[in-house]
Parts: sequence; C-alpha cells; structure tokens
Amino acid sequence: MTTGANAEAVEALGAATEALRKYGQKKGADLAESRFHSADSGGAVVFVGEVKRGKSTLVNALLGRSLAPVGVDITTSASVWFTPPDATLPTGSARLDFPDSNRIIPLAELPDWVTMAGRHVQDPTIDALPTEAVVATDPLHLPGLTLVDTPGAGGLDPRHARLALTAARRAGAIVMVCDSAAPLTAPEIEFLRTATETSGSVVVAMTKIDKNRRNWRTIAEENRSIVRSQLGRTATVIGVSGSRALAALEQSPAEREEILAASGIPALRDAINELLEHGEISPMLDGLQVCRSGMHRMKTRLDTEIAVVQGDSSALDDLNEKKARLKELRDHGTEWDQHLSRDVTLNRQRATAQLESDLARLKEDWTGRINSEGWRMLRKQPQVFTAAITSDLQAASARSFDTFASGLHDVVTQLFGNDEQWEDIMNSVAATLVAEDINSPEVQKKWKDVVDPSAMMMGFMGANLLTGGMVGGAIFGSLAMAVVLPVGLVAGGVWLSVNLGYRAMRNGRQHLITWLRETLQLTSKSTLRVIDRTVATARPEIIVAYRRHLRAQTEEITDQINAGAEAAKEDKLTRDKRVRGLTRRQTEIVSLIEQLDAAIAGLKKAGTAL
Repeated sequence: MTTGANAEAVEALGAATEALRKYGQKKGADLAESRFHSADSGGAVVFVGEVKRGKSTLVNALLGRSLAPVGVDITTSASVWFTPPDATLPTGSARLDFPDSNRIIPLAELPDWVTMAGRHVQDPTIDALPTEAVVATDPLHLPGLTLVDTPGAGGLDPRHARLALTAARRAGAIVMVCDSAAPLTAPEIEFLRTATETSGSVVVAMTKIDKNRRNWRTIAEENRSIVRSQLGRTATVIGVSGSRALAALEQSPAEREEILAASGIPALRDAINELLEHGEISPMLDGLQVCRSGMHRMKTRLDTEIAVVQGDSSALDDLNEKKARLKELRDHGTEWDQHLSRDVTLNRQRATAQLESDLARLKEDWTGRINSEGWRMLRKQPQVFTAAITSDLQAASARSFDTFASGLHDVVTQLFGNDEQWEDIMNSVAATLVAEDINSPEVQKKWKDVVDPSAMMMGFMGANLLTGGMVGGAIFGSLAMAVVLPVGLVAGGVWLSVNLGYRAMRNGRQHLITWLRETLQLTSKSTLRVIDRTVATARPEIIVAYRRHLRAQTEEITDQINAGAEAAKEDKLTRDKRVRGLTRRQTEIVSLIEQLDAAIAGLKKAGTAL
C-alpha cells in the first residue's frame, strides 16, 4: 500500500516516535519503528502445482526470461528460488543449498543439480544433493520479490510451500497452478484447504488458456463455485498463459502490451501484490500498537505529575504506596526470583511435551510412508525426500522453541510491563549462544574442511534455516535471536544427519528406518539443548534487567514526589505556570494517541477489505 491507510500509518508513526524520542523514550521509538518496517524488504511468492500444469512456464513468464527448467515430463527435483541479486549472489550465478552447507555455481550448471535428468541427480556416487537452489535475478513483472518454483517431482506437497514461506521471513503468497482444461482435482482442493488454513494468502492460476480459449472462463467460474461449496470461502481464480506472455516480449512495444494483457499476467501480478499488501498490515499494526503503549505510559505519568503539582493528596498517597511496593520487591528479591525460576521451568516442560508429541507423530508418519511407498520409490526422488524431512524436522523444532519462547516472553512482559526489555535480553542471549556454538572446539572439528561455521551468522544456510516466520517474527524482532535455533541444530549435527539420509536410502528400508529413528532423537537432543542454554543465559539477564528496572521506577516515583513537595512551596502563579506547561505536553500526547488510533483503525479496515 502506498496511499490511504498506509500513508496515514506512516505519518502517525513518524509523529509519535518523534515525540517519544523528544521525551526520552528512544528505546520505545526504535522498537516501534523496527516492528512497523519488518515486512518492508519484499516477499516470497511460492508456486505449487501437480505435474504438467505449466508451473515453471508461468514462473518464467513472471521473470521475463526462461530460467526455470520446463519440460513435458517431471522436470524440477528441488525448489528453485529466483531472488534479486546482491553482493553475495551476483547476476548469472546460483547458490545450491544443501542441508548442511551451500555452494555458488554458474547459472548454466543449475540443471545438472535440480532436474530429474540432471547429471549429478542421476549420479549414484554423489553423497548429497541440494534441496533448494537460489538464482540471482529480478522478476520483470514482480520487481523486488522472490519467486519460488517448487519441485514438480513432489507434486502438491504442502511441505514445499511451508518450508519456502517459513524460510522467506517475510510476507508471502502462494500461487496454486492448475490446468484451465478441467476443474480442480481432489488433491488440488485438499491442498487449497491446507494452504488457506495456514496462510490465507492464496491465489489460483489456471494455465494454458491459449489452448482452451472457449471454455476456460466457464472452468474458472466452476472452480470458484467448488471452493465456495467445499472450503466455505471465496478464492481468486485467474486465467493465464505463460507462453503467450513470453512471446509478448519478442513483439513491438505497441503489440506487447495488448498480448501481455490477454495473457492474464498483469491480473495475476496485481492479485499477488494485493495479497502481499495484506501480509504487511500485521507488522505495521504491531509497530503502531508498540508506539501507542509508549505514548499511553507518557500520558499516565503526565496525569500523575499534574495531579501532584496541583496538590492532590490522593495522587501523592498513590506514589508513596508504589514506592513502598518497589522497595519491598528490591528488599525481597529472592521471592520474585523463585517465581521466575518456576515459570521458566514450566515453560520448558510445555516445550518438551510439544516436541515429544510432534516427533512421535513424525516417526509414525514417516515409518508408514517408508513402508507404504517403499524405499525404492524414495530413492528415485532423494531431493524431494530430503526437503520434506527437513521441513518436518524444522517445524517440530520451531514449534517447541516457539512454545518456550512465547511463554518466556509472557513472563518478561508481565515483569516489565512492555516489550522493550525483552528485545535487549534476547539480543544478548543470541549474541552469546551463537558465538559459543560456532566457535566451540566440537563444532570447529565437526565442520573442518566442510564449511566455515562463522559464515552461519551471515545466513550461509540460505533458505534451509528457520530465520523467521516460525521462529522469530514478532516475538523476537531480532534476526540474531532467530538464528539461535538453526545454529543450535547445525551445531548438534541435525543437518549433517539429514545428509546421511541419502546413504541410508541406498542401503535399504531397514537402514532408512534406523536412520529416521536416530535423526529424530538427535533433533530432540539438539532442540532441548538450545532451550536449556537459552534458559541458562536468559535468566541472569532477566534478573539484572529487572533490578535495573526497579531502581529506575523507584527513581522516577521519587522525582515525582519531590516535584510535588517543591510545588507545595511555590506560590500559586508559579504552580499554575508549571501546570500549563505539563497540560500542553499532555494535550500533545493525547492528540498523538488519537492519531495512532485512527491509523490503527484505518489499517484494520483496509485489511478487512483486501
């Protein structure tokens, strides 16, 4: 959004953060801006579909050049990300993301690694294949965005979309690609059901309308009706022709626009941008709410100061009671310290129970899949298998870690009354844990001659790392903290173990089942290790920060009491002048709160309309 509610929100944020800084609330202003702008760096658009639906051709049409592998049979064997180039990945290059490392290659070599007939994919001596590849290019029709072409070999596996959107760390949309020659199939409807329940940002693209000119509009309306009746919601269904859009690029400018419009690509582009705009509303609301909380605290303090200066005895009594309670907390620190230990322990127990439940389910599901599909079938699609198991392991670890972190976040917020201290505490934890993990002798030995562990801090794991979405996001608000879990899993050897799955597949079903059991145990051990180390580091940080907080609160209340005592000695004219100054500031704050409320209401209304 560039106008309307968005412009009002930006204006309200700017005015409020300026006031916060003006009156000494820099930390609150910085946090509000960070939350507000957390979705500004573009988004990921994930394309999924059954085989022979024209998915990769559609991706090429949006890119404006033929980069995604296409063919009449199953072509792609791994997810391919098309993302704007930067200093680490220049135009004309691609990055292969393995579960435990990555590798930069010339773009011309990409098909050897990510297509079913690729030279390395077919080579039985290769120990590991990439689960994803990243290509440096800026999409012609969706500039600044990342397009993800999921593997055709995996069909409509929800794991591919989940893994891609999770790793994107930003607002995301899913484009489900189907054929315009027939209504939605049962697997496509089921995928839509799952996708809309977890994401909500889904558009249906019906391809090859140039080959079905007479009936595609009828099929499109039938698909809308199917979604309404079976899913109980409306769906955006757009007819497109990727081949026609690519052909338009070879025409004169006058003819190009007409052909492009007939291809449906502009309509799809607008639908995708609208979905991404909807995803941006949540962090913007979060930032405005943080800002409003800071303004409300300032107003409360001004209300008290005005009452005290005016000689309100009840206001003075309240301040003295608060000061006494703060002194009691400082004098009896052992009590709240024990409550903190109790709450942290309970959070860990909930996280452990969540992890055990998820891993038990994964063991049952994957054992059944290995026995039903057969390990020979899995051997034919090793990259699909690895991407799927990686997604499931990440999801289980992330849910457990989020359960723990959310509970700890509630404890800290209750102690301090806001999120400002939480940010500082978790950033300190992240810096300590990550530095220890990547520099420990155990990890240095494990990664010797494989990869430089310190590169993990720069995101060398690429899309495979959970650096947001499921881990991080609004809770952490910090990329450093979001790296703690994935770095812990790397240090624990989980992704090295995933790579060994290739070898297990070659040695037979029993080897694969044994490998699955051991990998699940390793995931549990590594995840709980990260949680335990977070507890050990966070607890003293919380205690020290809370003691500082109590001192600051005591000093603030003491200043207000002293201000009241000083005002009592002043003549009426001087007191009235002081009250007028405080009232002007109070009026300014109230006006800014009203502006924030209007901006919040506008964003909510815009979100409902999208």
